[in-house]
Order: sequence, then structure tokens, then C-alpha cells
Amino acid sequence: MTPSKFSSRSARHAKWGAALFLLVTIGLVLVDLAVSYRQVESEAGHQASGLSQLLAERLSSGIHEAGLILQSSNQMPEVQRLLRNGNLSPESQQNLQQKLQQQLQLAPYLSQIEIVDTACQTAFSSSSNRSGAPHARHNEFCRWLHRIDPQENNYTAVMHSPTEGGIILANKLHDADGNLIGMATGLINHNFFQDEVSRLTVGEHGEILVLDQRQLTVARWPQVAGHDPQSYRPLQAHIILSHDANQTLFSAPSSFDGSMRLYSVRQTGNYPFQVAVGISRQDFTRYVWDKAWLALPGWLFVAALTLLALRKHLSNLHQHQLLLRGNERIRNSEEQARLILDTAPLALLLVNPRTSRIQHANAPARELLRLPPRTPEEAASHELNLPLKLQPVEQWLAEDEDVMQREVELELEDQSRLWAIVSLQKLSRDSFPSSLIALYDISGRKLLEQQLHQSNLQLAEMAVTDPLTRLYNRRHADMVLRDEISRCERYGQTMAIAVFDIDHFKKFNDQYGHQAGDDVLVAVANALRDTTRNTDINARIGGEEFMVIFPYTRLRDAHKVMSRMQMALTHTTFPFVEQRITFSGGVTDWRPGDTPALMASRADKLLYEAKLAGRNIILCDQETP
Repeated sequence: MTPSKFSSRSARHAKWGAALFLLVTIGLVLVDLAVSYRQVESEAGHQASGLSQLLAERLSSGIHEAGLILQSSNQMPEVQRLLRNGNLSPESQQNLQQKLQQQLQLAPYLSQIEIVDTACQTAFSSSSNRSGAPHARHNEFCRWLHRIDPQENNYTAVMHSPTEGGIILANKLHDADGNLIGMATGLINHNFFQDEVSRLTVGEHGEILVLDQRQLTVARWPQVAGHDPQSYRPLQAHIILSHDANQTLFSAPSSFDGSMRLYSVRQTGNYPFQVAVGISRQDFTRYVWDKAWLALPGWLFVAALTLLALRKHLSNLHQHQLLLRGNERIRNSEEQARLILDTAPLALLLVNPRTSRIQHANAPARELLRLPPRTPEEAASHELNLPLKLQPVEQWLAEDEDVMQREVELELEDQSRLWAIVSLQKLSRDSFPSSLIALYDISGRKLLEQQLHQSNLQLAEMAVTDPLTRLYNRRHADMVLRDEISRCERYGQTMAIAVFDIDHFKKFNDQYGHQAGDDVLVAVANALRDTTRNTDINARIGGEEFMVIFPYTRLRDAHKVMSRMQMALTHTTFPFVEQRITFSGGVTDWRPGDTPALMASRADKLLYEAKLAGRNIILCDQETP
């Protein structure tokens, strides 16, 4: 092909390439905008989900707190007298009014508390100390009040009214004999939600709703003057994005202004309400539109640069022949590159990736891989042509993988191993395949790291282990006992502990010496390990005092284990000592409200009682079968 035909063909290819490039770039911009839209939609969904979860927890907590306040009315003597006798003295009425006002101050969102008798007549109100006719909102509570269900002591409902709408709570009241004497009701006004959501961000056009079981609005934020929240239509899902037991994420038009929003609707605990957080698409798609307006001039700029580059390319086609001649000069410089490899202090290899044979190796590489050293007669350009026996480098070459500074354990030809930092990079075209391998020996560093790891393991074991008996020490036993009590409180499981010490140990030490005493301690520790489970925690907490923690164990089972150990230790003999070794102890189990100190104190008390009872006894908190 002549140079002119070659230039014409190259120019045609360059024009088609520029056009294709511009089409691809505009396509990438459109794809990026679509991905950005999906991303901001997903982020808006996560934001709505997180806000709905937070508000649902706050609403549930507020209703629960209000219920506790109503429940506390049962403890007021004035309420008991009012519901039994039907009236109160002026002084008692004033005291009751003050107490109800104090209760309302504890929950500012609770606007009113009423005391209602069994005939659904208002006996007392926090807003007025006079009784009145039954309210309309009491009708539903009256049916609930006389329902025979001792488990239902509180009730929650919604009243839709422009003036008194909101959430209504009721709590049954009983006298000292457990007889039903009335109920306490409270009203959470429909504007209660404003303080909770005023600190949250749902965008410029977002909204937050509280819905009842019929999907009717109980409260809305932001409020709009002249609109009653209860007048809004129920939400109608347009596109459901996700649905699970906790929440529903969907796109729907707002029941207020018809604007499309992304809603996260979540149940409020066990209460008949839902919290809906709606983020307007107008808010979260604004970023995509801004990005599109920024991408348009950027693409125009890229198009201008592409046209300029095309023009430059067309003007430089005549230099192609010069570049071909430059390749020849590059090949001639390979010999100089080999000389540079030889002067490098790093182990370097040139390997043919197709045949896995070494073309060139500098002096550090020959020494590291135990290759024959270079002879004085060998030229710098001499090719070794030796097989590369180095795993996993051979596998990397076969898989055509590039590696940059990877720490790996290498296996040499003689099956020996060493750790090194390895880099592997392809250098030449396919017609002249060559790969550069760089090796840095870090075997010494790896050995030091292993030694340091073993030392850390030994230090960690020494920190929790008694050096004589190899049992756990007191600090570790206290930590495990605290954790086990927390587990029992959370899951209601059983747990027992035993505290015991060796009888007459000081007298034994004085008579036979401290070495014999140490032998006894070791024997007790061995007997303890033999008679307990792997999951039990054995610890030496004092000189001759021991503790055993029995997770998931009943008191009688723990007592049986200690009795087996008592029998095992009784049959243990010691050289040069005719005396038998016995111990006394106490066994107690976990009870609700226990602390580590309280359990240990009970066990110590039982230990002391066992000593007074004659020793060689294991006492329990209760009689064991």
C-alpha cells in the first residue's frame, strides 16, 4: 500500500472514529443522567425510610409515655375517692387539678386528661373540675371499658374533628380489690406532630403524615391555613417500589396538592397508626436537571476538542513513517535496557510469558532463585533460556495477569519457600512477548511478624490466666459473670455459680510447706477441669478460693457437678501427705435483678455457713433433690 493510499484510508477511519466517539459520549452522558436519577431516587427512598422509622419510633414512644401518665392516675387517692363516692371536697378537687396539671406538663403534647366513671360520665377533667355529660369520643371507649378482657387495660383510637381531632387514649382504673371503677382518657391534639418534625428535613416540597387504619390523615406537616388535616383523601399508591413487614415504599400523588411524591409508610409499633414521609420528586430530581445543564456545555466542549484533535491528526499523518522508523530505534535500545536491569539492586527477571522461560536475570535475581551466576565470558545480551520454577508467578504468566506489589509466599524449584513483594508487568508487543518480574525478599520481616503475633497471644493468655493453676483469674471471672448476668436478663436463661475454698488450707501449708500447698491447688484445678464442661468457667479468685460459672445450668445440676468434684478430690492422694483434701462451698443461681456482687455475696454467705456446719459441705440456696 502506497503512502498516499495509506493516508487517505487513515483519514477516513479518523473521521468515522470522531463521529462514533461523539455519539458514544452523548450516549454516556444520557446513561449517566439516567443512573443519577435512579441513584437520587434510591437516596430519597432511603431518606424517607429513615425518617419514617425515626418518626414512627418517636410517635410510638410519645403514645406509650402518654399511656403511662394516664395509668399513673390510678395511684392518685383523689381519683379513687372520686370514682367510689361520686364527689370530692373542694380541697381534694383542687389537689387533683394540680396533680393532673403536673402530669400534663410531663407530656406537653397531651392536651387534656379526663376521669370517666363506669357510666361513661366525665367525673373530672384537667381543663375543668366539674363533671359533664359524656363526650362523643367516649362512646367507643365505653364498649371497650365493659369488655371482659383483663389483658386490655389500655385502648387507643382516632377522632376526626376540626376542633378536637387527634389521638385519644384510655386506661382502665381499678380499686384496691381489683374492681373496675372507671377509666382515664387523654387527648393528643392533631397538631401535636409539629414539634417532632420541625427539626427534620424533607425538602422544600415534602410532607409528613400521620394516618389511621383507614389511611385517613390524623396530622400533616407542614400545616396549611384553612385546611383540616382530616379532610385529606387517603393515599393511593401509583407505583410500589418495595414492600416488607415494616414499611411500604411507593410513588403516589399527594392527597393535598396532587404533587407526585415518594412515600415511605411505616406502622407505629402496636398502635393503629402509620407514619408517612413523602419526598417530592421536584426536590430530588433538581440535582439531575442541574447536572444535565452542566453536562451539555461540557459535551459541546468535548466535541470541539474532538474536532480540533481530528484536524491535528489529519495534519500529522505524514509523520507516520517517522514513527515506524522510531520503533526500530526502540528495539535497538533494548540492549541498553538489559544493562540497566543488571545495575538495579532489586531482583529483576525478563520472562517469555508464552514459554515461561527466563530470558534475562540480574545478579540479585540469580542469587534469590539460586540460578547459576554469570561467567566472565557471558555477554550482557546473553539469553539464559532457563525454565521459571516459581509458583504462583508461573500461574500469573499463564493467566496473563498483571500484578503490582503483591505480598505472596513463593515456592522455589527445590520446594523451599520465601515471602516476597512481587510485581509483574507485560512490556512488549505480542510479536515479541516479554514480561518484567520484580522480587523483593521480605522473609525476615514475615518471621518477625509471626514472632510478634505469638508473643501477643501469650500476653493475652497471661492477662486472664492464673499462673499456678492455669485457670482463669478473678478479673476474667468477674467480666464473664457480668456478661452472663446481662445475657440472663436479656433472654431469661438460667445460670448458676459456685464459690468454694479448700478446708484447713493454711494449716496444711504450715504443716507440709508451700510446695505441697501449690500441689494441692494444682490438683484441685485439675479435678475442676475434669468434672466441669468446656463451656463452664473455672477461676481461682483468691489464695485457696475458687469460682465456677455454669452458663445455661440449673441450680441442682450445678450442685451435682460440685458433688462429683468433691468425690473426685476425696479419692485423690498426694505423695508424702496422709491427709485427705476437702473443700466447702456455696452454690447459687441467677435471679431477676441480680448483680455480680449480689450473686457472689450469696455464694460467699453459703460458703461461710458450710464452714460453720463442719466443712466438706456444699450448700445451695434451696434444697436440691
